[in-house]
Amino acid sequence: MSCYYAKRHPEIKVLVFDLAEEGDLTKRFLGGVDAAAQKIDEVYGTVFNLIEDAKKPPSRGLTSWWRGDTKMDIMKSVVRVSEHNKAIPENLYLISSGAWPKTDEVMETDVRKRIVANIQEALVSSEATWKVFCDTDGDRRPSTFTKIGYGLCQYAIVPLHLNKGDLDRTETMLGVMNELRDKGEISVQVLFIVWNFVKSNADKPTEHKGTQLPFTPTKVNLDILDSCNRRLVDLRKTLPGLFVHEASSDEDFIKASTTILRELADNILKPSEELGKPFVQMVDEIEASGQKTMKFKSGDGVEYQTTKDGLMSVQASILNLEAKFEAMSISAPANGGYA
Repeated sequence: MSCYYAKRHPEIKVLVFDLAEEGDLTKRFLGGVDAAAQKIDEVYGTVFNLIEDAKKPPSRGLTSWWRGDTKMDIMKSVVRVSEHNKAIPENLYLISSGAWPKTDEVMETDVRKRIVANIQEALVSSEATWKVFCDTDGDRRPSTFTKIGYGLCQYAIVPLHLNKGDLDRTETMLGVMNELRDKGEISVQVLFIVWNFVKSNADKPTEHKGTQLPFTPTKVNLDILDSCNRRLVDLRKTLPGLFVHEASSDEDFIKASTTILRELADNILKPSEELGKPFVQMVDEIEASGQKTMKFKSGDGVEYQTTKDGLMSVQASILNLEAKFEAMSISAPANGGYA
């Protein structure tokens, strides 16, 4: 989604924070696991440099940025991803993960809030307009980096598998997020839930209980979807203020606060993961070629053949997600800022 947004909005700079421990997003941005392994020393772990820089006491006001009173320079820690992976839009930048499990640092709330404030100040004071995406772990006991992500963002999008087990785990995570909100540590709200890995019965769009879906799920997946959505309706009543659209009727809450993403074919998902090629780039390439099929070969010699029809079905699901992202976009100030 960050690549889609960057490619469709070249006038905006997109900054992605990889705050997840294993750094899957960093590896994918850098061209997949094989290519990224060659760049560990060069570009991994810029998030640690950023956090150390942001620990310094905040400046007295936004004008101090222009006077040079603060030493916080977020650009020192960003990676321009297109310099390492030509499939990524030139206006996308990355704060890279260390991509390695480590003992979580115990950080006082005041220090964490200072880090968030300094990063936000740097973005707001920039001449550029930034769109920020943060990838965090779905921790039931959130790590320090996950809490920093919660603090940086106004909205949270929560992806999970369409099953009650994953929902049960996610309910715990949302409960912890709500506790942090109640304590005044964060203000982030859940904008919507993405039900992932939904099995498709047909590519044809369909309407289900008043909600337009980009494809036709199987009957059993629709039944599970209804069951899980009913639990979400009950959950929003026990966690007041957590969901953006909590005041809506039950039906409108489901329409506004959930969406689905189909289970993607391996001949599309795997080359995207292994070669670091975002779906939007794959779609643009096959449309530009005029061909009905494309071949991708990974570093270890595995070859994938992808059809245009298959890519267009993925594109339809991505556009469905993109519509929700666009609906919550915030117009940035004329002199820069971030959303």
